[in-house]
Amino acid sequence: MRIYFYIAKKFWGPFLFALGVFTTLVVLGDTFEKMKNLGNGTTTILDLLSYSLATFPNWLATIMPVACLLGAISVISEMVSNGEWTACIASGFAPKQLFKPVVACILLVVALTMLMQEFIVPPLNVKANRIYYTRISPSDSFNPDIERDVVLKVSPNQMLFAKEVNLKHGTMSQVSLDTYDDHWDIADQIVARQMVWDPQTRGWLFSDGIRRTFVDPLDTTEHTFETAESSVNLNPAEMSVDRTENKLLSIRDLYKRVHFFKRSGLSSYAAQTMLQSKLATPFVTVIMCLLGMPFAISMRRKSKIINIIASMVIAFTFWWLISMFTSIGENGYINPFLAGWGPVLFFSVVVFFEFKWMKL
Repeated sequence: MRIYFYIAKKFWGPFLFALGVFTTLVVLGDTFEKMKNLGNGTTTILDLLSYSLATFPNWLATIMPVACLLGAISVISEMVSNGEWTACIASGFAPKQLFKPVVACILLVVALTMLMQEFIVPPLNVKANRIYYTRISPSDSFNPDIERDVVLKVSPNQMLFAKEVNLKHGTMSQVSLDTYDDHWDIADQIVARQMVWDPQTRGWLFSDGIRRTFVDPLDTTEHTFETAESSVNLNPAEMSVDRTENKLLSIRDLYKRVHFFKRSGLSSYAAQTMLQSKLATPFVTVIMCLLGMPFAISMRRKSKIINIIASMVIAFTFWWLISMFTSIGENGYINPFLAGWGPVLFFSVVVFFEFKWMKL
């Protein structure tokens, strides 16, 4: 049991070193890129620092798999170069047993990363966007609570158009609810200044509107109203109309978006693919490390440069394949499940044959 704690302890040094170096590099690069806005009259150094702190956890989560890989390769290569690996094997330990404490450390890191991505990164991304669009690159139209020019399919034969949607307050402004017949010719239209969610009736209410009935293409009847009930019963809490990138959403928000898109008849390929990719992330990190650790056994001399190069090559190969599958899945060419889990399945097979070939 002591040997397991000894190996696990050796993992954290190179892991934290890699995490610190890579994260610092990407954060500094992003911050320096934003420094060009210092001359716009509104941006200050404090704004840039606040933005960097808000985006730091997101970069941390992004770099985590590479840091795990470098830590895992460093542990094994150091044990091999110091003769500790040979001594452990001679004492009756199987290579797979010596991998276990490293994998346990990686699983702990993955669990903490998933929690961070679920509960810390999303609200900080919102804060970072607020800082960026109000202080660093000001935009008069920026309002995180409002989405503009929203189009929804609320039933098989109804389309809803809204100029502005504020789900936080449960309001839509400048709306048009169009009802179509079996031939998709417009049969009825309600145009209103506003729609408001009524939690008591659990429905949306029109205010200050006109209802048009299309008797035939040349004959239309109209009547105005102050308030009227609508057939739309989508709860604001279940709606997802914001245009936040899928990769910045938590798994919970992606589930919500996929469910809403399916119910509204919108294309959900991109959201489903990203959801499956996020669910596969823990397995990607573990398999990436299992792919790299046997490579470290073959290195007889300790070389941090080789460790770093090997880590980067394996990581970028993974990311390239994941990006390719994700892009194909988001465009609907393959099933989202296959797009998200395809790289995991592929490299699982590679790891299996690698272990078999090296007799581990």
